[in-house]
Amino acid sequence: MIKGMKAYIDSFELITILVEKSLCYPIKVFYFIDGDIKRKLEFLDLAEDCGEFYKFRMKFDPSIELHKEYIIEDESGNRCFLRSGSIIRSYEFERRFAYEGPLGFEYHKEYTIFRVWSPVAKKLIVELYKDTGKERHNFTYVHQGLWECVVDGDLDGVGYLLFVKVNERLQALLDPYAIASAENEKFNFVINTDKLYKMKYPKPEFSGRYTDAIIYEASIRDFTNQLKGENSGTFLGMVENHPTEGGPTGLDYIQSLGITHLQLLPTYDFGGVDDVEKDSRYNWGYNPDQYMVPCGWYSKHPEDPYSRINELLEFIDECHKRGIRVVMDVVFNHVYHWKSYGFEKLVPGYPYRVNYDATVNNATGCGNTIATERFMNTRFITDTLSFYTKTYNVSGFRFDLMGLLDINSLNRAYKALKKIDPKIMVYGEGWNMDNPLPDEYRPHMYNHKKTPGYAFFNDRYRDYVRGSQWDRSFGYAFGGGKSLYDLNKLVLGSCLDYYKFEEPTQTINYVECHDNYTFYDFGFYALKESDSKVKDAARLALSLILLSIGVPFIHAGQEFFRTKRGVENAYNASDYINAIDYKRRDENIDTVNMVRDLIKIRKEYDCFRISKKSEVLERVHTLEGVTTLHTAGIMYENKDCKLYVFAKNDKSEYKVDVVSSEMIFDGFRKCSIKGDSYTLKEPGIYVIRKDSNVICR
Repeated sequence: MIKGMKAYIDSFELITILVEKSLCYPIKVFYFIDGDIKRKLEFLDLAEDCGEFYKFRMKFDPSIELHKEYIIEDESGNRCFLRSGSIIRSYEFERRFAYEGPLGFEYHKEYTIFRVWSPVAKKLIVELYKDTGKERHNFTYVHQGLWECVVDGDLDGVGYLLFVKVNERLQALLDPYAIASAENEKFNFVINTDKLYKMKYPKPEFSGRYTDAIIYEASIRDFTNQLKGENSGTFLGMVENHPTEGGPTGLDYIQSLGITHLQLLPTYDFGGVDDVEKDSRYNWGYNPDQYMVPCGWYSKHPEDPYSRINELLEFIDECHKRGIRVVMDVVFNHVYHWKSYGFEKLVPGYPYRVNYDATVNNATGCGNTIATERFMNTRFITDTLSFYTKTYNVSGFRFDLMGLLDINSLNRAYKALKKIDPKIMVYGEGWNMDNPLPDEYRPHMYNHKKTPGYAFFNDRYRDYVRGSQWDRSFGYAFGGGKSLYDLNKLVLGSCLDYYKFEEPTQTINYVECHDNYTFYDFGFYALKESDSKVKDAARLALSLILLSIGVPFIHAGQEFFRTKRGVENAYNASDYINAIDYKRRDENIDTVNMVRDLIKIRKEYDCFRISKKSEVLERVHTLEGVTTLHTAGIMYENKDCKLYVFAKNDKSEYKVDVVSSEMIFDGFRKCSIKGDSYTLKEPGIYVIRKDSNVICR
């Protein structure tokens, strides 16, 4: 074979041949060789001068079988292998090879079936790692890109790697559909799923209405790595309680807040860390490597496939025991090592979107963008989410950079998940980021009507209440002179007038998450405000989130002014920067208790959990007569009373006259203060309960 000549199948009727100019003139003859058969190819047009080489486009017989090896030969006897080219991104390829049957391994005590999809592979091998040594077994091509290999004997606990030959050489890869792995992705395992941990507790009750959820975002390692013990930094470490002066730790602390859903930073197997030398590197986990395998970094025994899976199962079971549903953070917009990703080795070029010049698109900033719109990628997303919902009893999914996926894939996944769990929650980052997919197919928040089952992180809410990180602006919580008309629309579910969403169930109301500055650090380090002013603003922002219509979202530690010491993007910073500081929790326990009180109020009064725009219009009214530059008032109609909620972002006194009423929240805590008149002094949220009309001045 000659290096200066390359040939690609670009469609079922087109072969493109590239020949270095030093090897040829623009006039050539090419032959297609299939075993002993040799056929002359016909030119489609004249050679194209492409700088250092000539490009030839040749007509071709569409009866080619992509899993077979073919050779291209020129008039001088120079030869090269015929590779799969842009055909893998063609409509015809999608139509012919849209395979919907089983993939991965299928274990039986007497035998195991391995199934892999690759329409363009020329050879597939599974290498087994037994106590007696290595064994290799060949796959057989079946149809629609499916390859199968049946290995006799009991393979329970046997390790395996796949080897594929696509373009001339045999390459090792992990099984994209693997569910068990050795430490640091050395190889996969066959397991008997009947031997896995059996969950003892059902999913906690939940209405299925998104506005009834209260989401708390946390990292397994961040929450446990300060707690000394053999389970520090692991799934099981979250289950342990090591009380401090301020109360419990881990899951017991999270339960004490009253939240309904725990959103976990990625728990699948990700890169950028070491499963064995756990303290050597730190990462949040947005580096997907093995989607259906639990994270080895969070496992006490990452080398043991059963322990690794069972630890995650037990952790989720313990969440359910405490009345907490679990949401997984998933990353389908990119993979960590795109060149070594299993699907890329099986079908080169298929997994990713490409630019006009055929280079891999990098809209994610991570070197690649998954082409979720292609059938087998769409299918893989649905398969992965369904697997976690069925096997691990997961109750929801948060999608990283969801706007880079595609509308069809998300709707297909949602439909499948609803059949498994009708009360599933799905939401994500709906930013509209430029990429090769046309805008009408992008699931960003401005296309929210096309994905009615999904909620979106509301950056308008975040930037209005907190302030914009990009221009260092002061939000309402910091005393910024914001329009109270806008504040009211945000608090009422961002579904009225020109605000973003069709229904209040689509807005995730937040001011802080794992990304970017914490709220405290934004105020203290970016805005250069005093500690006391930042804490006043943080309390106000938390109160707004928990009493706004929509879905409240709290980042772990936000309730006690979490700091990452001014580090804006701490994804790989260190434990020192990212750890949950229980001492800081204890020092700010009053604010933690404030959050607990507000969650109780939200749960007690359904007017804060309205899920329909029509109900917002009917039951919630802004109090125009009490609005000032810094104070806004809203009246909520509950089934047995009316609630008057006042938001205030300054320290000037503000008087409210409400005859025969009761203040039930005074800006800091639940209370019961009955009277006819109240003077509001500090920044915060005030809630007054009354059964008759309010009179304010």
